[in-house]
Amino acid sequence: NKSIRLNNCDPNLNYRIIPEGEKRFNLDKRWPQLENTKQFSLAKQPFWEKEYKRHGTCCKNLYNQATYFDLAMNLIDKFDILTILRHEGIIPGTYYVIKNVEDAIKKVTHQLPKLNCVVNKNVGQ
Repeated sequence: NKSIRLNNCDPNLNYRIIPEGEKRFNLDKRWPQLENTKQFSLAKQPFWEKEYKRHGTCCKNLYNQATYFDLAMNLIDKFDILTILRHEGIIPGTYYVIKNVEDAIKKVTHQLPKLNCVVNKNVGQ
């Protein structure tokens, strides 16, 4: 059986900006948008929109946008990556061998993580 990876299932589905309030505060605390300034990210929410359109649209028959982000926050709470890394002696601001980071995460999640480096090209926004 060949598995199919689901991405971008409904590119026409509109993303609704999450308004200021407790939900947006909690989402930003757990899943910060690091590619732009905090002010720009909270106003335009490009990262959350990209993630919702990529993954949330594939489960839209089961979960609406609000529920999708609630589920994401629950997963983040269950697998707190920064705490997992800190427990293994890996802290932000220092260089590490990628395999060591992958192994630390896999020890808890039992899955090999997909890691990507992000160049912060929109710092001024």
